[in-house]
Amino acid sequence: MSTELKSSQNKQQTPLLYTKERLLKLYGVDLIAAVSSAAMVSPFIAVVDRSIIENLNGKRKLVDGLKFGLKSFASHPFHFTTSRQFGIVLGLYFSTYATANIVDTTCEQYSVDASKTPLYKFAATSIVNIFLCVYKDKVFASMFGVSASKALPKLSYLLFAARDSLTIAASFTAPAYIANALQNNSIVSSEKSANVVAQLVCPAAVQLASTPVHLYALDLYNRPGASLAMRGQLIKKEYVKSTLARIGRIGPAFGIGGVGNTFFRSYRTLI
Repeated sequence: MSTELKSSQNKQQTPLLYTKERLLKLYGVDLIAAVSSAAMVSPFIAVVDRSIIENLNGKRKLVDGLKFGLKSFASHPFHFTTSRQFGIVLGLYFSTYATANIVDTTCEQYSVDASKTPLYKFAATSIVNIFLCVYKDKVFASMFGVSASKALPKLSYLLFAARDSLTIAASFTAPAYIANALQNNSIVSSEKSANVVAQLVCPAAVQLASTPVHLYALDLYNRPGASLAMRGQLIKKEYVKSTLARIGRIGPAFGIGGVGNTFFRSYRTLI
């Protein structure tokens, strides 16, 4: 009886797709792709994030902040890329891409249903990205805000987490569905083109909804005593330029970075 049960269990077990040696090599490519993609986009993201914070608290206008940051990177690249500002952003996006890549490869290894992989990827990347992104915003608000000693309000943490959930869903989950829709409706003919379009458009489009959340969270830190009406006026005033800046930021972060990550991971076929 026990022999029959063991035999039945063995039949039900799904064979592993890769050998242990090949799996480790694939994970290696995943990590290289993650750090390469993160390094590509982190300088610009670090500049934009600082500029938005300083614009909102009145330290420096948005355009001036962008010019200052880009000039600093261009004239002193080594100093910039060894700064805490850059290191935090690099760590954030490396961790996010690495998590997404490793989940993908692990799902392949265990032959997980393709329809379930985006859900697992969303859950894993959300946990990593939200935790690190909220930490990054807390540190940046302290580094570049009007008061370095002031604590970030709890509601700001929740709003940052909500903002990042929207971004992660639009970056790692939505593109697969949008790409299918583009092909099914004959808007884009090739699968590769549909994937690139979806990867670029989805993260940018969600900024229309997430930017007010971001501005509100920062204003809670900058002006703890402001009324709801005052916060609404500030968001209305800063919405367009902040949204454009965040679209410009998210393009590299999850659009160009996502395309780059896919490109680097394509070398997995050589293993």
